[in-house]
Amino acid sequence: MMRKFWLVPYLLYILGFGLIPLILTFYFVGFNPSSIRGLIIDFPPGTFNLALFNTLLFATVTALISTLLALILAIRVDSLPMKWQIPMSLIILVPYTIPFMASSMIWYTLFDPMYGPLYYLFKVFHIPMLNMTTIPGLSIWAVIIVGIWNSTSFAYLIIIGGLKAISKELKEVAQIDGASLSQYYGGVALPYIFKIVITAFLMIFVLQLGNFDIPYVLTEGGPGYSSTTLPLLVFDLLYFIGNFSGGEAAAALLAAMATLPAAALLYLMRSTGGLYVRLPTIKIPDRLYDASLWILTIIILVFLLFPVYWMVVLAFRPDIYDFISPPILYPIALTGKYFIEALSSSVPYIVTSLVVGISVAAITAILAGTASYIMSKYNVYWLLLITMYLYSLPSTSFIFPIYILFMNTGLLNTWWALIMADPIFTVTLSAWLLFNIYRDLPNEYQELAEIEGASSTYILFRVIAPITRSSWFMIMILSFIISWQLLFYPLILTETPWQFNFPPTGAQTVTIFAIEAIRSKAVEWGLLASSALVVALPVMVLSYIIMGRLLEGFNVGGLKG
Repeated sequence: MMRKFWLVPYLLYILGFGLIPLILTFYFVGFNPSSIRGLIIDFPPGTFNLALFNTLLFATVTALISTLLALILAIRVDSLPMKWQIPMSLIILVPYTIPFMASSMIWYTLFDPMYGPLYYLFKVFHIPMLNMTTIPGLSIWAVIIVGIWNSTSFAYLIIIGGLKAISKELKEVAQIDGASLSQYYGGVALPYIFKIVITAFLMIFVLQLGNFDIPYVLTEGGPGYSSTTLPLLVFDLLYFIGNFSGGEAAAALLAAMATLPAAALLYLMRSTGGLYVRLPTIKIPDRLYDASLWILTIIILVFLLFPVYWMVVLAFRPDIYDFISPPILYPIALTGKYFIEALSSSVPYIVTSLVVGISVAAITAILAGTASYIMSKYNVYWLLLITMYLYSLPSTSFIFPIYILFMNTGLLNTWWALIMADPIFTVTLSAWLLFNIYRDLPNEYQELAEIEGASSTYILFRVIAPITRSSWFMIMILSFIISWQLLFYPLILTETPWQFNFPPTGAQTVTIFAIEAIRSKAVEWGLLASSALVVALPVMVLSYIIMGRLLEGFNVGGLKG
């Protein structure tokens, strides 16, 4: 019988860079009550309360609307002929391939009321020419809009997996009974996948609680502190103010806030009973229902795809067209000046991101690829629950103990710091995805190998890994993508770019390079868009390579009503 030895490396890693840093964050705050005061006295009066409100508002509205939009898209795709479902899914998932940081940079130009595309919307509906990112009270809603744009594809990935899990027989029975499309989806499909829809909402809610990239890049928490969220308070306290205790308190509060919805998420995933909710249904003629779905889908797709188009246009057009009002929405002339400049300037950052990303991918494959198989085949659900809990927590929950560790060991601003710390975001997600995939793998492969006297290591690496190599390939690329687009950890743990030396010193990543373009975003939109494209292009290409397997991995088991 296979030994569970290969759970040990995985356990040690998530303990060392997940659970123990999380516990220490609460420990430091618990034994230093004055740290709570840092949240209050280091900022203008009312800032903490506003940041807390903004965090909850951002997470709630983003999760609610993105889940609703994703549900509409999933129903549209599920009702199409099979040959159109994959192409439509790939189109819908385009925003999922764009890093938070890159998309936020592009949305900054979109929000410009005079020179951005929203100019025409303001004119048609006679809306005052206001830049939402610069108006107190509106800036947080600009952050929310970008959050919705970035989260809708992820929610779709989860919901479409649930709809595809519904048996064909159930749909055929509904058709035989004379149910219209509206009756099938309203009275059969949606109640059946209600647990999955709630799961999508909870996952996005928890992930947005700790979203640092969007508010930091889009508004930097301003104007003033009007769009500041708790992750930004953590960053300000650590990086600018130097108040470690106050930052620890904010990080602990954020972790505590994420724990309740994360616990609800884990309960849903673990529960085997149904969560069937009967919804009121209205019989709408199929043609009218189908037309309505298409209208809504087209509107949503314009919302999802236009920013990507705009990024490419800005990156490859001369700057003389950037500040023309009304703005020109199509390329009149093309230039590679800004993209070449961005690409050549980013070499040391790209090298670091490549080295770190490849290392993180290899570590993830070994740790998650082996541990998830044992978790799946031996029903180690307690470890799966811990895995999903750690994945759902904000990165601020771990950063302070990890920062202190690397500071005391002299590893700050090195590749080693990122290579060791970054996999906490990839091994947990990969273990969850592979857990779902391994459940459908027949046990006969393992049993035959055991009869031949094969060791556990031989079975995992010479039998299971080759059979599931496409899944291992998928998690390696996914891990590389996640590492490539991380921003918060590189901001905290690095100071300078690689100095072209060895042993290497300096470890700033490509996302830090793109942040530099923010400083010139008011006058150099081409450089801004090109910098965003440098960050986004490798992610977009790699994401489409694995999208099919990713859809399979997000077919969340145990969630059907």
